[in-house]
Amino acid sequence: MVADYAKNRQTATWFSLLSAIPILIFFYTFFQFISNIPFQDDYDALLEPVTKFKQLTHFSWSEFVNIVWTQDDERRIVVDRLVAITTYLITSKLDLRLQAFLGLLSLLGIFYLIYTIIRDGKLPVSLVLICALLLFHIQYYETIFWAMIPLQHVIVYFFVLLSSYYLYSTKPSNLIAALIIAIFAILSDVSGTFILPVGLFLLLVQHRWKHSIIWALVIGGMVFLYYQNFEVPSFRPKLSDNLQRPDLIISRILVASGVAFDANTLFPSKVRIGFIMAAGAVLWGIVIYFGFGLIKAAFNRSGILFARWESTLWGGLLHFGITLLALAVGRAIEGIDPLLISRYKHIGFIWLILIILLVASQLKTRNQVLFSKAWIVVSIGIFLFSYFYYLVPLDYYYKERYTDIYGWEYNRAIPSSPIYISVRPSVDTMTIQAIRSGVYELPKNYFFNGPYQNKKELINLSVEHVGGHTLSFTNNTFSRKFGKQNGAFIILKSDAQQQIIPTQQNRFSLKPFLLSFGRNYYATGFSGILSSKYLLPNQTYQIFVLEIDGDKKNLYPTKSKIETGSDSVNVVRL
Repeated sequence: MVADYAKNRQTATWFSLLSAIPILIFFYTFFQFISNIPFQDDYDALLEPVTKFKQLTHFSWSEFVNIVWTQDDERRIVVDRLVAITTYLITSKLDLRLQAFLGLLSLLGIFYLIYTIIRDGKLPVSLVLICALLLFHIQYYETIFWAMIPLQHVIVYFFVLLSSYYLYSTKPSNLIAALIIAIFAILSDVSGTFILPVGLFLLLVQHRWKHSIIWALVIGGMVFLYYQNFEVPSFRPKLSDNLQRPDLIISRILVASGVAFDANTLFPSKVRIGFIMAAGAVLWGIVIYFGFGLIKAAFNRSGILFARWESTLWGGLLHFGITLLALAVGRAIEGIDPLLISRYKHIGFIWLILIILLVASQLKTRNQVLFSKAWIVVSIGIFLFSYFYYLVPLDYYYKERYTDIYGWEYNRAIPSSPIYISVRPSVDTMTIQAIRSGVYELPKNYFFNGPYQNKKELINLSVEHVGGHTLSFTNNTFSRKFGKQNGAFIILKSDAQQQIIPTQQNRFSLKPFLLSFGRNYYATGFSGILSSKYLLPNQTYQIFVLEIDGDKKNLYPTKSKIETGSDSVNVVRL
């Protein structure tokens, strides 16, 4: 059914209502698993600047600008910090749950702009449902639940699409709106600076020469300001090193572009990567084919006369194309695996959605309907797979955040410590100052804390010291029920310290899950890891397994213990 909303209101209404289902499930899941706990870059990106703002004796614009403008790793995140300071002024606390939620509202903005493309382009209304299914799911759970990311790495794409939305018209007011929104994109994330070539392209193909000059001067000046005194962190790969590996660059481009088709462990590793790369190659082929036609059309006497939806669509496609290229080249020598983590997947899905809309806009009405029907099946499959596969790592991610901050509060181990080992004192100082100044509050209780019911039965637990500093804990018999706090935790207890380690429950494969109509989800057994660097020297740690099942907290002994020396760790089987 073609999206002529004046003639097909009933059909459009039904698809709009159906589209609300994945959105409601998405935000329900968000509120279930979100926590007010910082993670990695949240410390210097949010806690530190808000604390510095709180500690200002007298307000100074120069000091305020310095707080929000100071570089965070390889980016400036002014919008993120402005929102954090504003919400702090309103609520008197930095609530990282609110920070993430406000950023995720930009997904609704992106979805609305996608809807305008479908509506104004008179595309099948079923594409509204398809886009909702592909946008609102948890494959990119790390982006969703990491406080600083939504207002940095999600909202930037909303600003880019919205700026492109206004660049279709020659009206001065529309150009001004596009310029202002583009500046917000730049102030959101380093990828926002790519709006400079995007806007120039949209204006030049329309032969709007004066507006192109204005755009180059205003946005070019803003980009120059953004990179002024900009330093690439020493821990990031050098561009010269990356350019020496064109094979990795090409592989990363294809993987990043096709990551929406990642079937994860359903396929062997080589098949998995090959399928993603093939999908990425196809998607790039589509964009290049239709992009060449667009550029060719721009060489006529009057240039291209964009409809608003076309400007939005092509602006988004060009920006995501540049973003994917930068993502591939910027860290090429890191290889393919880092691109497969949850945090980058929202980029691949928005890219896929825009390409689906591009293809649909080029088809005849009859073929549009067939195309959209096929994508309804695919998008429903991707949506259901997302919740089937990624609920387990999300469950673990939730528990990891709590044990992380618990470890810091009671053991002074750095939260999210693997990435911050070399800067332990500074991160520790940031956290203490944020707490003492009242900017941030530690959790008031930990759901895995006692009192426990001490059990006499021994639980089978395999403990290994592998990879130099990694302690591995596995079990093949433990079973758990649904519930975000249910499951098993490893407790290491010595005379001087107690460490609590979350575990990830095993999951049935897709076939038994489907054959049981969803009843067989959690399989028996779990696994967990801990870096031995966080154990104190010259200690004997007793090892327990804590089972949480609703209100029950059962503590089971095991047949293993860990003995640490001044520079050694030994696992002892009793």
